[in-house]
Amino acid sequence: MQLVSPSNLASSAPNLAPTQAKYADKNPLVRFANQSFFRALTQMLGQISVHSILDGGCGEGVVMGRLRAPRIVGVDLDPRRATLARSSHPEARIAIADVQRLPFARACVDLVIMVEVFEHVGGPEAALKEVARVSRKYVLASVPNEPWWRIGNMIRLKYLRNLGNTPEHINHWSARGFTRFLSQSFTVLELKKPFLWTFALAIKPQERDF
Repeated sequence: MQLVSPSNLASSAPNLAPTQAKYADKNPLVRFANQSFFRALTQMLGQISVHSILDGGCGEGVVMGRLRAPRIVGVDLDPRRATLARSSHPEARIAIADVQRLPFARACVDLVIMVEVFEHVGGPEAALKEVARVSRKYVLASVPNEPWWRIGNMIRLKYLRNLGNTPEHINHWSARGFTRFLSQSFTVLELKKPFLWTFALAIKPQERDF
């Protein structure tokens, strides 16, 4: 496994902290949102059987802890978060790499997870092409469901100067827009909208049994 330099790639939003604050937030609204988020993730994962998973933008490994497969690989651009993921999941292989240029062979994993990643990526179309390249069959992805994400932040009196936009979010999709985005490379099998997110389970068109 090689490391990939982020040079010559579209600039993604920098991580402002080594961990994601929402997972430790005690606000009842945030806790309810997190529960809805992981419920949707678990339900979609339960619909498919896979041997290998790549967690793109794995961060500190919170989502990785919910994955079940004989082979799990994670990548993240932030060395701090990748180090935390390695500590939490020594059984997984973690690389420091950009999802716009993944250091893996074509069709090397059954499923690529892209949970809360595309909204941070400088070149989301390039990242989607890479996901389609390395995935043998599935992608499971989520993004904030706009404009409801911003509305939720403003209700919490967060990021009011940015009209509720989280500073690290540089791309924005409605549920319909995210479906169109994924459909450039995949066929969407199911869409869920738990609270403030859009979740999509999609398959490579040639793998679908029409």
